[in-house]
Amino acid sequence: MGHEHTHSAGDGLRALVDYLGGLTLSGGDHDGARFEVLGWERRFIRGAFGQPGDAALSLARGNGKSALCAAIACAVVDPAGPLHRRRAEVVCVAASFKQARIVFEDVREFLAGRYDLDARRTWRKQDSANSAELEHKPSGARVRCIGSDPANAHGLRPLLVLADEPAEWPPGTSRRMLSALRTGLGKMPRSKLIALGTRPASAHHWFAQLLDTAPYAQCHAARPDDPPFWRRTWKRANPSLDHLPSLEEELRIEAVNARRDPDSRSEFNSRRLNLGVADVAESWLVDPERWADALALATPEASGPYVLGIDLGDEAAMTAAAGYWRTGRLDAFAAFPAIPTLAERGKRDGVEGAYLAMAERGELVCHPGRTSKPRLLVTEALLRWGQPVAVVADAHRKGELLDALEGSGMAAVPVVIRRMGPFDGGEDRADFHRAILEGLARPTDNRLLDSAVSEARTVLSPKGGMRHLAKGTAGGRRLRARDDAAAAAVLAVAAGWREWHSKPATTARLLVGSVG
Repeated sequence: MGHEHTHSAGDGLRALVDYLGGLTLSGGDHDGARFEVLGWERRFIRGAFGQPGDAALSLARGNGKSALCAAIACAVVDPAGPLHRRRAEVVCVAASFKQARIVFEDVREFLAGRYDLDARRTWRKQDSANSAELEHKPSGARVRCIGSDPANAHGLRPLLVLADEPAEWPPGTSRRMLSALRTGLGKMPRSKLIALGTRPASAHHWFAQLLDTAPYAQCHAARPDDPPFWRRTWKRANPSLDHLPSLEEELRIEAVNARRDPDSRSEFNSRRLNLGVADVAESWLVDPERWADALALATPEASGPYVLGIDLGDEAAMTAAAGYWRTGRLDAFAAFPAIPTLAERGKRDGVEGAYLAMAERGELVCHPGRTSKPRLLVTEALLRWGQPVAVVADAHRKGELLDALEGSGMAAVPVVIRRMGPFDGGEDRADFHRAILEGLARPTDNRLLDSAVSEARTVLSPKGGMRHLAKGTAGGRRLRARDDAAAAAVLAVAAGWREWHSKPATTARLLVGSVG
């Protein structure tokens, strides 16, 4: 990136830092105020633009991230900017168009201090219901600010994408938006994506993964065991604290509320200490922190009686089985049809090589052909875990499941059919959640199950007021989410918890309402 004339990388980085530091705001209370490039911003600029590839920056709210995005965007569209190129496009993406406009307005204020943006022969401004653009007409360089709806990403050919607060993007479309942006980036040589924002709560979020894998990443966050109300803790997550008096005042006010109110404390931890922002936190099957606690517990042996939970997906989709032992052990595996390949499925589902990794670990198997085979799934469960004391399954493909059980020699095992909607599904989710929180369900080191639980979302039933597993994109669920192993685990654990741990026992005991 940068001017087309030749210069060293060091010269180019110095030119970029100098350019940003020379920007001034035009209009409002801060008219004439110069953009001060702080030390942490200088380090990030040098790291992000000092090498090819994507970059990531994570820090708490209120540290001037939006102004930094706008300043970088100016360096592309400004004909005197060090990142300027003919027909170069910088796209700023935020959770909503309203949020993206904040960056756009900063871009206009910065450039209005240098140019007459009303000069129609030089500049073109467009401000519509879902897009804001500013173009330097002689060169065709432009900045576009949009919301994170994938429908807005058609036709993009960006040199630079600035992804603002990815943890806040709607979880049902976040990965699709990322995929659309990457497709556009592939059309321009030396293009780059930079993601900036607070950390997601889930390690499976693409922004969390980028913070771990990007060629350059910079993260400012408090440590989980840091005292939350010490200024030293605040400074870990807020690198601008010593330079923005208003930021410290805001932190002190919010800290008072956080001490008194648990909900405010959670908000303070996530947004002000950068300890992880949950997308649609109320709809998780299990809160990521609680699930991490369950994973940290010692996993019991696979001995004694166990319940087999089965979730049969559509014929061409994933199908899954979970085993829950009376000892508390929870394990799972799943199957895909062999056609298309796992690599092709992973790319289509937005998880790249995850399926191949699960297959190498023995957590994911393939059934020959284009459809999943219930009988092969049941046979695999018997080989891995032996005969269960009961089988619990969803009503979907019930007849095929009963045929599979009979053909595998499990005809005498009680079978409980549950419906995953508001009533059976609501009770099962609540009992599964209770078993996890009480330490009575202890998952194995299982990447498939971990991924499925992170993908699973719940919705609140308008009748009865109980949460149950979501389908489609309800509750913020990702459209191509593969949460079948989580569904199977909910069935197995809920039934086993009611049989072995509920006092007094609730409905749907294993040997009551069985069909066979």
